[in-house]
Amino acid sequence: MSSAEAKATPYLNKHPLLEEENVKGFVALFALSALAGLGLAPNAASAQDAASAQATVEFIDTSGNDVGTGTLTETPTGVVINLDLHDLPPGARAIHIHSVGTCEDPEEGFVASGGHLNPDGRPHGLMNPDGPDAGDLPNIVVGDDGRVVVEFFSHLVSLHGAEGRATIFDEDGAAFVIHDNRDDHITQPIGGAGPRIACGVIRPLD
Repeated sequence: MSSAEAKATPYLNKHPLLEEENVKGFVALFALSALAGLGLAPNAASAQDAASAQATVEFIDTSGNDVGTGTLTETPTGVVINLDLHDLPPGARAIHIHSVGTCEDPEEGFVASGGHLNPDGRPHGLMNPDGPDAGDLPNIVVGDDGRVVVEFFSHLVSLHGAEGRATIFDEDGAAFVIHDNRDDHITQPIGGAGPRIACGVIRPLD
């Protein structure tokens, strides 16, 4: 810009918002906003997809009978777990996320579901100062009618491994396992939870 042009347009010459670098920034921001409005901004789209990921669970007991369902919903910081269970023995029962997505052996006590989801090898127990492992959850309390409706939140897991959390949908998946006893949240290896009485494979919601 010549000195004569500068004198003729002192506002354009001095206003910091109209400097060349800022103008380029405004153009780039406008373009990104337009893409987001069209659903084409990749970061926004991927974040939205991650936040809306869901899964379902169908539970069976050791006789192969249906004992309830569940849903899992990914959030920015963990997974919300909703369970609606029935025909379980009354009282406090341990429930954990196990590392293999199968419940194919009810007559064997669901041992095929493996141990806890625990990629970091942490000790068991929500009350353990060196724990918990990623599969640990609070106990459920089954009513006298055999029913329990409960909502959990776990910041230790992710359906697809977001933010470095333990991945539910890895190569061999994962399953919920309900035990005969309550979990004391500190005793190794499973808090005295006892035999496995119900199991539910975690499956992606289509």
